Amino acid sequence: MLVKDIKRRRGRERAVALYNPSDTAHTFVISFETLGLGGKAAVRDVVNCKDLGILEERIEYTVEPHSVAIWTLKADRRVEISLYEAEQAYLPCYNDLGVNPKQVRYAVSSNCSGGIKVAYLGGRPENYAQWKDVYSDKGGEYKMTVAYCAERDCRLEVTVNGKKRVVSVKSSGGKDRVASIVLPIELKAGYNDIRMGNAYSWAPDID
Repeated sequence: MLVKDIKRRRGRERAVALYNPSDTAHTFVISFETLGLGGKAAVRDVVNCKDLGILEERIEYTVEPHSVAIWTLKADRRVEISLYEAEQAYLPCYNDLGVNPKQVRYAVSSNCSGGIKVAYLGGRPENYAQWKDVYSDKGGEYKMTVAYCAERDCRLEVTVNGKKRVVSVKSSGGKDRVASIVLPIELKAGYNDIRMGNAYSWAPDID
């Protein structure tokens, strides 16, 4: 899933793309809160150029294999987002050439939220996932839950607005089994930058 503001930053109109790279159909169930929207929303299918009517609280839509759905939503209001997906992160080391079998990538994983995780993070300082625009209305202390998959114990470096901490992560019991950790973080009012990776060894896959 990719979601972006259109017309105005933090405005009531957003574009949403649902991408299914797998070989089977996938049903996305996405709350409006995840999109940073509140109330009802008028929805338009950009690919097929037709209005889909008014939705409330969530999107539920099945995307066929190797296909994409692109919509615009105009909602009653904006709200503070409480869930950020790994596939929304910027990956500076990502490429789609397929040369390196352990290239950082968006990987299909049925137990993950949205059916996608980010795999092969870490191993060098520049191979991280970055959420550039984590918005907080007032700032302050938050508890951040990180969902991950890890076949073995490892370490995760979490950097919030330039302040880094290293966290020990226990095995989740398999590469597609999901576990989570909770970290206290401090956000400033407005936009925040959060990065995850591991400068020296593999980080867990992030959901």
